[in-house]
Amino acid sequence: MAENKEQVRVITTIGHVDHGKTTFVDSLLVANNIISPRMAGKIRYMDSREDEQERGITMESSAVSLRFKMTKAGGGGIENYVINLVDTPGHVDFSTEVSIAARLCDGALVLVDVVEGVCTQFFVKPG
Repeated sequence: MAENKEQVRVITTIGHVDHGKTTFVDSLLVANNIISPRMAGKIRYMDSREDEQERGITMESSAVSLRFKMTKAGGGGIENYVINLVDTPGHVDFSTEVSIAARLCDGALVLVDVVEGVCTQFFVKPG
């Protein structure tokens, strides 16, 4: 566990649908020995609902605590950090999930597909 609250961060992932947010989180889970390296990107560990697994998209935010060790500046030992990571949906229909996560977090990892680039999302007002 982190030694103090200065070493704890709450971070969310933000990005367009299919830009790799959940796959990226899977790779961080590998670094924490939660899933095996060969399952990263396939298991979609954070997508725990059956309909999320079937459709291949995140519909509900999920959180996990990850631990990382960092060398202190100047090589003065190792510090332990805890990152509480929230994986959010990318589809515009689930934007409320993203808004709530963004309000609760210290920061965000914005993921952008290098081929598609930045994609805008918009709501179509009925009528």
